[in-house]
Formats: sequence, C-alpha cells, structure tokens
Amino acid sequence: MRNDPTQHLPLHPLGFRVLMVLSQGPSFGTEIVRRIEEEESTLRIYPANLFRRIRDLLADDLLEECRGPKGCDPRRSYVRLTASGEAVLRAEARRLQQIVKDARGLDLLEDV
Repeated sequence: MRNDPTQHLPLHPLGFRVLMVLSQGPSFGTEIVRRIEEEESTLRIYPANLFRRIRDLLADDLLEECRGPKGCDPRRSYVRLTASGEAVLRAEARRLQQIVKDARGLDLLEDV
C-alpha cells in the first residue's frame, strides 16, 4: 500500500503547487515561491508555510534534496520530485480534473 499514490490525496493546495513547479525540474524555496506567485498573482506565500509543506513532502518521500546546478549559491537547498512524487502529482491532477468535470456537469462553471 506504500506505493499507492492515492494514499496521499487530497493534497494541500500549496503542496500541489509545489509539486507542479518541481515537475519542471529541481528548484529552491524563493524560486518556488516566485513561480507559484507568477502563475497565481492573488496568492501570497509565507516562508513558514512553504517550508512546512516542503518538509512534509520530503517526509512523505514525494520530494528529495538534491544538488543545485553548478555555480549555484551553496546556501540554497534544492529539492526535486521523486518517482512517488510524480505519481502523486498525476493522481491529484486526475482527481481535480474529475471534480471540475462534475462541477461542469452541474453547470457550476462558465465555459472558458
């Protein structure tokens, strides 16, 4: 059961966004925040919340620490998705897709 990605669902919204950013490659705290806030301009992420989510994702083996690119600031802690993290990210995306489909079926969303 440990390998079942659905055991981690539903993901916290910030955790989901962190995993989405890291699906594009390894990154570090302030860069993760910048990329999330760039996509969702009304969202404000506080450092304590971000690092709590990263800590939890690391503990669940959805992320792992890794080396940064050559020449990067050695004070930065880089993280990347694990295979389990990618599976959970995909499972959560499918779950949310189904919720949106259900909401459309109830005519709760405008067509975009």
